[in-house]
Amino acid sequence: MSRNVLERLLHRLCVDRREKQRFQEDLEGLLERHRLTEEEKTMLRSMDVGAMQRHGVNPMLTIGFWFENAPDPTPRAYMKALADAQAPGPARSR
Repeated sequence: MSRNVLERLLHRLCVDRREKQRFQEDLEGLLERHRLTEEEKTMLRSMDVGAMQRHGVNPMLTIGFWFENAPDPTPRAYMKALADAQAPGPARSR
């Protein structure tokens, strides 16, 4: 199941400095090296932690991913991203 691939990648993005650098410098190249669905790639590109959690990803991995890789790695921004993902209506841009 590709969710497991996504979880392993999120873990590496938290603990592996080189993988984190690849995420920042060559996201598309990084995504192509992993067997992810287009939906999962979109979640990573947009840092959509709410969608990741609805997809079944462990919340501890999404929070670690956020704090290690988000442009605004604060608890407030993370909680806002989760709230925005749960709000009804059209998807919000990040």
